[in-house]
Amino acid sequence: MKKEGERVVVERHHIGIRFLHWLIFLEGVVLGITGLQLGGLYSVSITEQVWMIHVVVGLALICSCAALVYYLLATNEFRWFSIRRIPLSIKFFIKEFKAWFGIGPAVEEPIIYDKEKKEYVEKLIPSVIIVWWVYVVLGLIIIITGLTMAFPNVFSFFYIFGDFLAPIFGGGEYSVIRALHRFSSYLLASVVIMHSYAVWVFKCLRSMVFGDRAEPVKERAKER
Repeated sequence: MKKEGERVVVERHHIGIRFLHWLIFLEGVVLGITGLQLGGLYSVSITEQVWMIHVVVGLALICSCAALVYYLLATNEFRWFSIRRIPLSIKFFIKEFKAWFGIGPAVEEPIIYDKEKKEYVEKLIPSVIIVWWVYVVLGLIIIITGLTMAFPNVFSFFYIFGDFLAPIFGGGEYSVIRALHRFSSYLLASVVIMHSYAVWVFKCLRSMVFGDRAEPVKERAKER
C-alpha cells in the first residue's frame, strides 16, 4: 500500500464561490421541479403560479451564473477551467474510465498544494474541466431556449433556428425550441449526478460546504 503523503488544511473555496454554487444549485432544483409541472411530466403539481415562478427563478439563475463567472474572472480562479486545459482533462477522464472498468490502475488524487508558496500547483480533479464546459454549453442552450419561450417577441430571432429544424424533427418551431430545452435539461441533470458522484469519491464535498480541505502538499508528488 502506498504511504499517505503530507497534507495541509487550506481554504479551498472562498465563501463567495460557495454561496453562488449553492444558490445556483437551489435555483436549478426549483427550475427542475417547476419545469416538470410545466411540461406535464411525472404528474408533478406544486402550485398554480408555476409559470411565474419558473420564469422569475430562471432570470435569477441567469444573474447568479453571470455573478459566478465574474467572480471567477476577478479572482483569476477561471484559469483552472481554461480551454487550454481541456486536453489534460480528456487524458485524466480516460484514466478514470479505465480504472472504473478495471482495465487500468487506480487514479491517484491529482490535487497538489505548494505549502511554501501557499498556492495550488493543481487545484482541480482535471475531469471537472470537461464538466465545466458541458455546463456552459448546456446552460446556454437552456437559457436561450427558455428566454425564447418566455419572451417570444424579444427573442423571436431564435425561432428562425426552430423553423429551420422543424422539417427534420417534425412539429412547429415552438415545439423544436421546447424539445431542445427539455432534452438539454435532462442532459444537464445527468451531468450534475455524475459530478456529484465524483465529488463524493474524491472527498471534495466538505470544501464546498465549509471551505477548507486537507490538501496533498507538493512534496508528495514532485513530478506527475
